[in-house]
Amino acid sequence: MTSLRFLLPGVLLVLAGTAPRGAGELSGEDRKFLKAHAGRLLEVIEEAREKNYEEVLELALERTGQLREEWEEAREDGVEWASLMVGEMAIEAALEYLVWKFEEGKIAEGRAEESLRTLMEERWKIENGITKKEIEWAREEGEDQEAEELAEELVWRVTNPRRAVNEMIAEFLGELDEPEDEPEEGPDTEAVQGEVYIPPPETGEKPPDELAGVTFEYDTDVVRTLEAYCFDCHDSGTAKGDLDLEQALLDKPLVRNRLLWENVTERIRSGDMPPRKKPQPSEAERLRLRAWLRQEIEQFPYEKVRNPGYLQARRLTREEYNRTIRDLIGLDLRPADQFPVDFSGSSGFSNSSNTLFLATAHLDRYLTSAELVIDTVREDAAAWGALKGKDGFKESLRKFVRLAYRRKATAGELDEVVRQFENAQAGGESEDDALAAALKLVLVSPHFLLRVEEGGQSGKDEAVSPVDLASRLSYFIWASAPDEELLMAADTGRLGQTAGRERQVARMLANPRSLALGEIFAGEWLGTHNVGPRIRKDPIDNPWCTESLMKAMREETARFVHSLIIENAPVVRLIDARYTFLNEELARFYRIPGVKGEEMRRVPLETSRRGGLLGHASVLAATSFPDRTSPVVRGTWILSTLLGTPPPPPPPNVPEIDVDERGREGVRNLRQQLERHRQSARCAGCHSRIDPLGFALENYAEFGQWRGGVDNQGMLPNGARFRGPEGLKIALREWRLDDLGTQVIRKMLAYALGRQLEYYDEATVRRIAAALKPTGYPMGEMLKEITGSIPFTMRRLPSPDPVSPSPE
Repeated sequence: MTSLRFLLPGVLLVLAGTAPRGAGELSGEDRKFLKAHAGRLLEVIEEAREKNYEEVLELALERTGQLREEWEEAREDGVEWASLMVGEMAIEAALEYLVWKFEEGKIAEGRAEESLRTLMEERWKIENGITKKEIEWAREEGEDQEAEELAEELVWRVTNPRRAVNEMIAEFLGELDEPEDEPEEGPDTEAVQGEVYIPPPETGEKPPDELAGVTFEYDTDVVRTLEAYCFDCHDSGTAKGDLDLEQALLDKPLVRNRLLWENVTERIRSGDMPPRKKPQPSEAERLRLRAWLRQEIEQFPYEKVRNPGYLQARRLTREEYNRTIRDLIGLDLRPADQFPVDFSGSSGFSNSSNTLFLATAHLDRYLTSAELVIDTVREDAAAWGALKGKDGFKESLRKFVRLAYRRKATAGELDEVVRQFENAQAGGESEDDALAAALKLVLVSPHFLLRVEEGGQSGKDEAVSPVDLASRLSYFIWASAPDEELLMAADTGRLGQTAGRERQVARMLANPRSLALGEIFAGEWLGTHNVGPRIRKDPIDNPWCTESLMKAMREETARFVHSLIIENAPVVRLIDARYTFLNEELARFYRIPGVKGEEMRRVPLETSRRGGLLGHASVLAATSFPDRTSPVVRGTWILSTLLGTPPPPPPPNVPEIDVDERGREGVRNLRQQLERHRQSARCAGCHSRIDPLGFALENYAEFGQWRGGVDNQGMLPNGARFRGPEGLKIALREWRLDDLGTQVIRKMLAYALGRQLEYYDEATVRRIAAALKPTGYPMGEMLKEITGSIPFTMRRLPSPDPVSPSPE
C-alpha cells in the first residue's frame, strides 16, 4: 500500500480551518440516526469532543445535518439506497478526518495506514451495494448494455477484493497528491502542464568534445599510465575483482572485450578508479587514456574484419527437444520439462552453445523420455497409425530417421535401426513392439539429440551445407527440426539459392510453429518467460494471481512480438503499438471491457496505456521486485535489454538505497532518495540516465496494474522532458529509435546463431542496421536479412591449437 508518509506536505482539508469557534451538541435524535446509518461520522464526533478538536467537531456536526438531508432525499428510492448514500458520505468524512490527523501529527503512520485500509474496505462494500442497485435500475429501464458493463465491474471487484481495495487506496492518495492550484512554470514543472513530452531546447550548438585534439603515445601515455595506477590491483598476479587488465591489454584487438573496456572508460571518466586512497593520475593522463580507448573501441574498423564464426556441436535445449518430439510424433507431450534446467548462455538465450553440454542426468532422462514418448504414441491410435504408415516398416523407419536426424541417413545408420526391428521380431516381439523398439533407438541416438554440423576445412570460410542450413533455419524460426519440404529444398540445392531460401523463410513464418519466435526468442530476450514459473505473487494472499493469468501475460507478449515479425512492422511498434493480445481474464485484469472467452485474440486499444511492450504486465512484472516497483530496475532494463546501452556496474562500496527510510524530516519519497543518491558524483552519471526512464513507468504497479498519484516525470540527458508512459514512448521514438533497432538486430542474430556475438559480428549488425534504417527497421526484413547474412550462411571452423611436443 502506498504510504501516507508520501502525501504532499501542506494538504488542506475541508475539516480544518473552515468552521466557526464554539462546538454545539449532538441531539438525541441525531445520535440515534448516526448510530443506525452513519456510525463512522458518530465516531469522528465523539473522538473530536473527547480530544477537544473544536473545529473538527463543529464541522462534523454540520455534516450531520447534510446527511439527514441526503437521507430524506434518497429515501424516495428506498431505504436501502438511502442507507448506502449516507454510509458513503460518512466514510468520506472519516477519511478527511484521518488525513487531517496524520498531517497534524496526531496519529502514527502505521496506525493511519491500518485505519485507511479499514475505511476503504467498508467503502468497497458500500460501492458494491450501490452498483447492485444501479444494475437493477438499468435493467428495469432496458439499458441492458449498461447493466452488463456494471455487472462485469461488480464481478471483478467481488472476485478481487484485495486488489480492488488497493486500487481505491491508490486513487484516494493520488487525489490528495494533486495540487489545487497550477504550479508556477519553471524547469521542474514544465512537463506537468498537460503535455506529456517537451523536446530538448534547441541551442544550435553541439556540446564540446573534450577529447578533440588529445594525442597520445602508446608506450608512454598508455602502458606506463596503466602500470602506474592500475596494475597494482589489476595485473595478472592480483586481478582484484577478477579484473586482469594486464592480460586484457594483450588480447588484441581490444574490442574482443568491448564491455570490459567500456567499463574501464566510464571508471576513468567518472574518477571512480583508481580508488580515492590510491595515487591519482592527472586530468591530462585521464584524457589520454580515454582518447586511446575511443580509438580502439568506438573507432575500430569493424568493416575490415571478416569472420563468420561457427556453430559448436551442442545438444537440443529443452524447448527444442519438446517441439521436435511434437513435430515427429504429432503429440505435444513435453517430456523435456523433466530434464535439467537450461541456463542462459553468454548470448542471453538458452540455445547458446557454450552452455549446452551433456551431463549424466541428461543421459538418464533421454532413455526415460524415449520410453515414455513411444509408449504414449502407441496408446493413440491415430498417432501410431501415422508413424506406421502404409508402405511397410522399412519405409516408415526411413522417413522417421530422416526427420529425426534432420538429414538423409547413411546406409549404415539406417541398417542399425532396421536391425533393431528385425532382432526384436526374431526374439518373438510383435511387429508393433519391434517397431517401437526401433523408434526408441532413434530417439536416444546422438544424431537426434545433438546438433552437429558437417565437417570442413579449418581456418577457411566456407558455405554451410544445405542440410545444416535447413536446421539453422528451422531451429531459429520454429525451435524444431526441419520438415520434409525444407529438407527437400536442401537436397535439391534450392535452399542454397537466395530466392529458394527466402521462399522457405516466408513459408516457415506463415506456419503457426513460428510462434516460437515470440515464445522463446522474445520471452528470453525480454525476461517475460519467467513470469509464472519464477515471478509471481503468493496466490493465497493474491487469489487473482492464477496460473491461467500468468500464462496469458506471457502469451500476450509472445503473440505481440510474433505479429510484428510476420507483419513486417517497423521496430517502433514495439513501444507504441495500438493493439495487443488478450483473453477475458487478462482483459479483466487490465480493466478492458468487451473481451470474452479463454482464447487469446488481437484487440485494438482505445488508449496508449497498454500499447507496446512497456504496457505489458509480463514486462512490468519482470522488471519489479516481488512486492514493489523499482525505477532503477525498470530504467536499467530499458537501457540494457531494450536499447542495448547498459550502464556500467555500480562503483564499489556504494550503499544500497534504503527504501524504508521514511522519517518526516528525512527523505519523503523514492525520487528524493534517488536524488540524494545522485549527489555523489560517482553515481550521478549513470542514475541520470537510469532513473528518469524508470519513473515514467511508476503508473504501473509491480504486476502492471494502473495506479494514479505517482511521480512519473523524467528528462533525457539531452534535455527532452516527458511524463508517464506516453511521454516516455515519444522520447524513445524521437531519440533512441536507432538504439532500439540495432539492439533487436543484435539479439535476433545471437538467437539465430545460437552463440554469443563476437566483435567480428559487429560488421554484420551495422550492415543490416544501415540497410533497414531508411524504412524504420521492419522486423520481418530484419529476420530475412539475418537468414541471408554471412554468419548465418557461412562458417569458419577454428584452427586446431598447436600442440607442444612432449618432453622426452
